[in-house]
Amino acid sequence: MKRNKATVLTFAEKCKNILASNWQGSLNTIKADAKGSKGNIHTSKIKYIVRRGQPYLWVPENDLHNVNTIIDERGSFAVTSPYPGPLGILLKSLKKLPARIALSGDVLPLKEDKAKSLAEKLQEVMLSEKKAIKEFTYTVSGVLSSSASSSTSRSDNLQDLLGDNERYTIYRFKTR
Repeated sequence: MKRNKATVLTFAEKCKNILASNWQGSLNTIKADAKGSKGNIHTSKIKYIVRRGQPYLWVPENDLHNVNTIIDERGSFAVTSPYPGPLGILLKSLKKLPARIALSGDVLPLKEDKAKSLAEKLQEVMLSEKKAIKEFTYTVSGVLSSSASSSTSRSDNLQDLLGDNERYTIYRFKTR
């Protein structure tokens, strides 16, 4: 069967789709101490959004990444394609790992005004997603509500970023 060029995604498009389809990834930074950067790596799961093709990372204020990036801003960021509940379990049992990407670059803190603007944009996006879900047909709404017990929407997961429960430092991940 011959493939149509219009239906084949480029490698970059596949990576962009994986990055845009998730809200959580693994950030890796080089551990820092009083003597500077060492070869050890600190890794943790963080939440992020993509805006104009750039990942913006929300790192909890008490995370070691905040100290590490002051000493050495280099880092890597890995994201896997999300598979909901039972499908993910089935694929893992078949040893079919989800598609994933890893980016290397610099983890750069945002200035206060830019971070506030990005948080406002996140709020707008979440409201528009909720509005779109409400406007779906009855069938689509039924499917979404029936899966609610095993998975949550991206908006529900990102809502924590805007709450007062935990404070975050927002970074831009600039690929090299």
